[in-house]
Amino acid sequence: MTLAGLLALVAVIAVTLVVEVPIDNQVKTWTTATLPADWEEIRSRWANFHTLRTFLSLAGLAAAVGAALVTAPRLSSLR
Repeated sequence: MTLAGLLALVAVIAVTLVVEVPIDNQVKTWTTATLPADWEEIRSRWANFHTLRTFLSLAGLAAAVGAALVTAPRLSSLR
């Protein structure tokens, strides 16, 4: 489970750096006069990858918490 959490975190970072940051940098340069014709498609692509990133983050967190709960020593075994 720990490995799954790590892989999800790596995927989150990859989606952020490969897809979302370049789109964010492109959007920063837009003005009303320079708005591209396909801006809605670009916005939709960003939103789709943001949703993917959110679910990957939640899955990674769940895997990390699950790993911590599974590997934590039980109080009854310490007696």
